[in-house]
Amino acid sequence: MFEDDEELDVLEKPVAKQGAGEKYVISPDAPVLPTLASQGDCELVVSEIGEAAILFSRTMPEGIHWVEYDVDLSILTFVTWSGKVMGLGIKVHRPFRKYLKMAEEIMIIQMSEDKNRILMMYPADLVVRHVGF
Repeated sequence: MFEDDEELDVLEKPVAKQGAGEKYVISPDAPVLPTLASQGDCELVVSEIGEAAILFSRTMPEGIHWVEYDVDLSILTFVTWSGKVMGLGIKVHRPFRKYLKMAEEIMIIQMSEDKNRILMMYPADLVVRHVGF
């Protein structure tokens, strides 16, 4: 028996470390970045032949190396060049799912705040994962 066993109460109600109303901030060196949807407007568009694009207006914290589409969970996850991950933050809408499975790449498109100009655009490989539960 360890000396601290009597002091440890795993069923004790946790004490909040953060004050009420304070915003949680993810550490800059965390392997998971805030979702794209939490950073501002973003849209997923998919054509009937499997062409796909993500449009957004805020600058991404890091460049995207590839994107993963989890068919079972209906989510997109971005993997940055440094290996960090960032979710889209919204589920892939049902009408898009069967067409997104056909895509091999996805265009990453940053729009101006007024959405009148393209500021940056490049393709990223799309990895489709489907376990089939």
